[in-house]
Order: sequence, then C-alpha cells, then structure tokens
Amino acid sequence: MNYTFFAIACYILMRAFRQLFKEYQEKPWYKIVYKAIAAITLYAALAGILVWYFNLRLLGFDFK
Repeated sequence: MNYTFFAIACYILMRAFRQLFKEYQEKPWYKIVYKAIAAITLYAALAGILVWYFNLRLLGFDFK
C-alpha cells in the first residue's frame, strides 16, 4: 500500500508544481524539473503495479 500512496503523492506533486509555476512554463529549468518529476511519478506507478502483481520490492518499502 505504501507504493500506491507514494505514486499518488508524486502525482499530486507534479500537478501542484504545474500550477504553482505556471508563469515559468517557457523557461528551460521548468521543463527539465517537470520532466524529472514526471519520470519519478511513472517509476513510482510502475513500481506500485509490479509490487501489486508480482510482490517485487523496487522502492525499498516493507511489505507490512
């Protein structure tokens, strides 16, 4: 369940970053940071799916 909450938190961070820094969308640093957050979010979502179906530990959370 920790993986699911982590993936949801990453998605919320990604959406919040987009809203908070809306006026900086044309800056190069904005695009780099947004893509980095998106990549982490995708990894967390993939890790959550793999843990759910195959019980693999990818992010280091316990199975408790």
